[in-house]
Amino acid sequence: MQSALYASARILLAVIGLFLAAIPAQAAGGSNGRADPHVFRVLDKRGKLVGYTVTENMVAREIDGVWVTFYVHPVDRAGIFNSEAIYLHYLTTDCSGTAYVTHYSTFSEGTRVGPKLYYPTDQQQLNPRSLRVAREDGFDGCQPASNISGVYGVATSVEIESFGFEVPFKAVQ
Repeated sequence: MQSALYASARILLAVIGLFLAAIPAQAAGGSNGRADPHVFRVLDKRGKLVGYTVTENMVAREIDGVWVTFYVHPVDRAGIFNSEAIYLHYLTTDCSGTAYVTHYSTFSEGTRVGPKLYYPTDQQQLNPRSLRVAREDGFDGCQPASNISGVYGVATSVEIESFGFEVPFKAVQ
């Protein structure tokens, strides 16, 4: 009886040991790789890297040392969702000086407007005094801003064509 109890205890300990050994492997990504932030890469038609998946239609990509997120769109000829407008904020009352865009997430949020992708390059608490809307065909007039404090970053842009993407895009592991 004692030897059967001893054998059962050894089997139980072996099973528990295997279970506990598997936990760190799963936490570190294990064979499924879930902890790896670059599990799914989004590639264009020729296999060129578009970015790494954040959600099913948002990718993150490093642009000039800044990690930028943007939405991909399967039917847009550039493959990147075109919002057609973005607010540019200024610390002056006449929309002069440095332009800023909102920056509320871990990544810099990219917004495509026509041929350009706008994104913030830093993060700071500001009280904008004026704003204007940037559109593909130019800028709307200057308007007073709410003067409510928010998080903004210096507005930077890159030409979408410089990426050289060709649709369609696909996700691969």
